[in-house]
Amino acid sequence: MRGLRFFGVSVKLTAGRLCRQRWLLAGLVLLCLLLPLGAGRAAHYLLSQGVGFSPVTLAVTAPEGDEVPRLLERYMGEMEDIAQYCNIISMDQAAALEALERGEVAAVLALPEHFIRGVMQGENPDLRLIVAGDRPLESLLLLWVGQSACDILSAFQSGVYAVLDLYDQSPPPGLERDQVVTEINLRYIRLALDRGGLFQTRTLSATGALPIPLHYALALAAYFALAAAPLFVPLYSGSWLALQRRLRCVGRGIAAGYLSAAAAGTGALFLLLAPALLLAGEGSVFGRLAAALGMAAFCAVFASVCCLVTDSAAGCGGLSFLTALLALFLAGGVLPPALLPAGLRRLSGLSPIGWLMALAAWPMGYPPAPSALAGLGLGLAGMLAAALALYRRRSQQREVVL
Repeated sequence: MRGLRFFGVSVKLTAGRLCRQRWLLAGLVLLCLLLPLGAGRAAHYLLSQGVGFSPVTLAVTAPEGDEVPRLLERYMGEMEDIAQYCNIISMDQAAALEALERGEVAAVLALPEHFIRGVMQGENPDLRLIVAGDRPLESLLLLWVGQSACDILSAFQSGVYAVLDLYDQSPPPGLERDQVVTEINLRYIRLALDRGGLFQTRTLSATGALPIPLHYALALAAYFALAAAPLFVPLYSGSWLALQRRLRCVGRGIAAGYLSAAAAGTGALFLLLAPALLLAGEGSVFGRLAAALGMAAFCAVFASVCCLVTDSAAGCGGLSFLTALLALFLAGGVLPPALLPAGLRRLSGLSPIGWLMALAAWPMGYPPAPSALAGLGLGLAGMLAAALALYRRRSQQREVVL
């Protein structure tokens, strides 16, 4: 009982020392309340708007009298997936080249004579694509379109040849080979025009399971809580540690001193995180407050490690800032997870901010992955052991009054 009373008094004195920075704490509460929510809504707006894109214009030419360019302009314009990024117009070659020089078209596709007949007969006639040297992005897009068209054409021709091989092995009576060639090519043309039914459309969020506003709100709230470590430097340095050493001389261990500092830090960080979590999402109020308390305890222990590893508030601030910023980047709090390189996405499970986000989103209806909870528990236990060892060593050093 005496130990509990001593611990209570120690927490009260520690919190009083921390309250000397009440205006700074109040400013951080306001910052953690407004900035994460505002940044979440801004990120939702930016990522939901997409990127503006104007379709490129491709001029198609052929020898005089060939109707293929006009047919391509007619049928390709009716294909919505192609019309979204490419406008096809038919022109004679001289006019097309002049339009290319004036910048009115992005490229000129020159078809050889008897192009369609050559494709149907499997001759694969060569095409010429003339692009402007000062428009590399459009040229790359058209190159990709051309390569995709060649892949489709090769796959269709393989199917045509397979059908013709079967016909040659055992021709059905009354069925001419020319009729087979025509009908199988028409069948594949219809398949190409109706290819939209071959694909399944899935809508993916840039931030994964969490909605965009909630993802960024939780990420920034966790970031500010981790980066607030310099606030707690007075609890782990100077005359306060000298007092802890004197208490050891009368039989008090270091655990009470350290835990009282961690408890005071947890209370202060809880005031930072609770309002942000209450306003960021929906769900059980008690659950969100419990999640805020768990996040505050983790960040308070992290702050103690930063304070005990370094010798000054500047060093503590630099260490906590860089660590929190790296964790924020890996958790997708700067760039959304979908835009991170594959190698960094594989490392996202090591981000403390990712663990804290999973804990905060749990009472909001987003169950965390077991790996996130395991990382949170192991990280907290490891930091707690390291902090106790560092606190013992720091309290045994020579007394210096700041």
